Amino acid sequence: MDERWREVVEYVATISLVEPSIWRNWQLTPIAGGANNRVYRAQSTYADYAIKWTIRDERRRAWREYQALQALAERDHSLAPQAVWLDEANFAQPVVIQTWLDFPALTTIPQDLAQWQGLIEHYWSIRQITQTSTTLELPKATLNMSSMAEGKALIEQHCAKIPTDQLPIALEQLLIWLETWVAPELPSLPMSLCRVDSNWRNFLATPKGFVSVDWENAGWGDPSFDIVDLMTHPAYAEVPAEHWPWFVQAYCGLGDDPLAAQRIEIYRTLMLIWWVVRWQRYLYEVPRGLDERLVQRPPAWLITAQTNYQRYLNLAQQAINQWR
Repeated sequence: MDERWREVVEYVATISLVEPSIWRNWQLTPIAGGANNRVYRAQSTYADYAIKWTIRDERRRAWREYQALQALAERDHSLAPQAVWLDEANFAQPVVIQTWLDFPALTTIPQDLAQWQGLIEHYWSIRQITQTSTTLELPKATLNMSSMAEGKALIEQHCAKIPTDQLPIALEQLLIWLETWVAPELPSLPMSLCRVDSNWRNFLATPKGFVSVDWENAGWGDPSFDIVDLMTHPAYAEVPAEHWPWFVQAYCGLGDDPLAAQRIEIYRTLMLIWWVVRWQRYLYEVPRGLDERLVQRPPAWLITAQTNYQRYLNLAQQAINQWR
């Protein structure tokens, strides 16, 4: 570790900043982020870094982010921050250090077609990073579907965490339909880098297009699903339903896969059901202390979870009606 910033990393590891502060010759700023990490911006006269602490779990989040950032840099330095340092052994939480990108993050969903097109082009660039284009080690993305069977298995994994008597009748009916649904079996696509977590807060606007941060769940997967992850993410709840056909067409238009739109629609149906189950799992686990995070949940988490459960239930029911 570079001695110039070893001390600041060791210092930040021992504190929990809530306000910007000065320590020696460093300006330290806490950055609001996800529930599973703590992020600080560390600035000095010679450096500007993001120091990110992640929870320690089987995903190896800090390592994933470090590896993904290196794979991205091999192809295009403008897609994401540059990886600087990784340490999984010497602190209570693993830490990944990366360059700070001083560009404005989106403050809301994209507001015009140019921004939407920018997101599409960013995802298309990421898609070009494949298992054959890099020698860097990366596992499968933490959330991805590359087939109907894999999608059903992901849903079942969450269902297995919820006692049967905690499954609402409407959700049980969705799961019964899912058991009998036979969607077209489409040929698999080559695995490519998938970022996972498409929240618009992770995208920074630069004069040359979007760059993105927060790669702790990245890995190999079906790139079509990464688009579905964006389309179904709670952060895009305000996007009008009539916008998504254009979005899918614009994305598919960059390639030559005649089955791309159909593949996306299958994954979208599966993912909407996945979200219904996931929100019900939150409603079961959080009150029982079964879903620990590094950052406390906001006071209104229960209302948010209940609202999202109902919203995704409605969307899933609409989606399955299209297959009947």
